[in-house]
Amino acid sequence: MSLMARLKEETAAQHAHAESRPLEQAMVGGQVARESYVELLAQRYLIHRELEERVRGLRVAHPFIAAIVEDQLFQESNLAADLRFFGREPESCRPLPSTRRFLEDVRAAADQNPMSLLGVYYVFEGSKNGARFVAKRIAPALGVGEAGGLRYLDPHGDEQRTLWREFKARMDNAGFSPTDQDAMVSAAKMTFDAVSAIDDELHQRIAASS
Repeated sequence: MSLMARLKEETAAQHAHAESRPLEQAMVGGQVARESYVELLAQRYLIHRELEERVRGLRVAHPFIAAIVEDQLFQESNLAADLRFFGREPESCRPLPSTRRFLEDVRAAADQNPMSLLGVYYVFEGSKNGARFVAKRIAPALGVGEAGGLRYLDPHGDEQRTLWREFKARMDNAGFSPTDQDAMVSAAKMTFDAVSAIDDELHQRIAASS
């Protein structure tokens, strides 16, 4: 079984659970509140800021990784632009407890096996396939259009399928060891679980304050 097939198959349960969370369902249904969406961007910004810093370090230590995670896959700048579109300065973002726990888990996993970072990246880059659809659904609810606010959900436009296909091929052809592959699968499961926890905490906080 290829690496990408393993990642898809062995994380299927965690993926399905993440997609079932109330906040995700609200977004798919085009009913997400602006406050919820902006705070979701804030938490993703904090995650991508650290993740991409670590991936850049991984590319320096292992230059072949630069051909797998190319610059156009980085999302920190898109998240910063979206936040500013909604009047939120990225520097003001603070992690929820669930986000803080996830970042700690990412650090621990990367310290044990740096290649685990690619399992984390698999989850977030793979999410862009469905996120293009979500962007179209939530735009009316947020009162946004082509002017901005949706760059994180739809960063690649019509190139999405091509970029994802190329990413999968590069991952499969890299010749990662079984140990590295296991670390990526474990990190991907952890990431889906963290997405669920962050979404739930965010949803509950917004509901409690309304």
